Amino acid sequence: MSGTRPQPPAVTTDEVRDAVAAVLGVPSAEIGDDTDLVGLGLDSLRMMRLSGRWRRSGLKADFGSLAAEPTVGAWARCLSRAAAEAGPAGDGGPQR
Repeated sequence: MSGTRPQPPAVTTDEVRDAVAAVLGVPSAEIGDDTDLVGLGLDSLRMMRLSGRWRRSGLKADFGSLAAEPTVGAWARCLSRAAAEAGPAGDGGPQR
């Protein structure tokens, strides 16, 4: 045993894209990694719902960070950092 703990899986752009597409009711293929999600119609209420869902799954989804750069790519990076900070699943990490 090496004593290192396994890292939690990164949150992929596809996972973020699918969640946003479901909330907006649009095909996920219409959302690029750098698409401005606010320009696509994502309002603050729906953004709060998404961040709440991610928090309930064990991720520290900071609404301010998400609102500062509302793109799929930025959100995937932010949520992946949150997953890494939370630690492996079973140690407060994301539950999938």
